[in-house]
Order: sequence, then structure tokens, then C-alpha cells
Amino acid sequence: MTSPPPATNTYSATATIRHSIQPWSTFFSPSSLSLPLSLQSLSNRFTANLLFFRGNYVIISLLIFLLTLITHPFTAVFFLILIAAWIFLFFARDDPFVVFDFELGDKVVLIALSVVTVVGVAVSGIWWNLLVSMLVSGLVVSLHAVLRVAEGDGESPYGALLSVVDDDLEDGGSYMPV
Repeated sequence: MTSPPPATNTYSATATIRHSIQPWSTFFSPSSLSLPLSLQSLSNRFTANLLFFRGNYVIISLLIFLLTLITHPFTAVFFLILIAAWIFLFFARDDPFVVFDFELGDKVVLIALSVVTVVGVAVSGIWWNLLVSMLVSGLVVSLHAVLRVAEGDGESPYGALLSVVDDDLEDGGSYMPV
């Protein structure tokens, strides 16, 4: 039995996003919404939720983009097909992409899909729709990431970066309160 090919950076990133889609019942749980009590809590929630729900946020951003194209039905169909191509040719593919017995790497597929996307946006003239959808998506994602209590809210997503500072404060540190 042969071992699978080693994972490249592109493959690892797509596998991470693909496996980061959380159940929608967890995502939309109203009981897990509350206002953060401090700026540190806000920062921790934002970072942790962006990492935990990144797949869900990508899907919501794509849906918002398609909703901005409601007045351009042919363009919406084109980009729906393009999104399906991205999903099937790049994100959901575990095996190498083979065309006429020639294996194409992930970077070639990424470059080709990116070029088709940029040309599609340029030809269809939907730059304004794209900008509006990016702003609305950023607002929606930021609001959800800040208002949702993060999984394991007591832990800092910054890990050991803050532990050195916290240790000095517990011992009294080198500063004396006045």
C-alpha cells in the first residue's frame, strides 16, 4: 500500500478551512450570545471565533456576495458556477487534479481559478457589488465573532504570549504601586 503524497501548504490550508465548518446549530445558538465585558475579552472572542468558525464565515460571505448580485441574474449564475468550480476543483478535492494524464498541482489550479475570477469580475463590472458585499460581510462576521462567547472562553487564544506578563503581575512584578 502506498502512502498518500505529502501535504503542501496550499493543501493544508484548504483542508483546514474545509474541516473548520462547524454545525450551523452551534453557529446560530442564541444562548451563546452576550456582550464582552472587557477589551481583552472582546479581543479573545474575536480571535478565537474567527479561527473556530472560519469555514462558516466564508460561506456566509459568499452568500452575501450572491445576494448583492440579485439585480444581475446572469452574473449571479456565472459566479455560482465559479464558486462551485472553486469548491470542487480546489477545496473539496483530496486527489491530485489530472487532465489528459497530466497531473496539475494545487498552485496551478489556484492560479487558474484566480485568473478566471478576476477576469469575471472585470468583465461583468461588479466591482461595486464586490466592495459592498465585502464591507457587509466584514460587519456581519465581526459582529458575530465579538458577540458569540468563544469555545473555552477562559483561555486566551494568544497562548504563551501573555503568560510571561501574567506571571510577573502575580509576584508583584518589578513595579511598586503608589
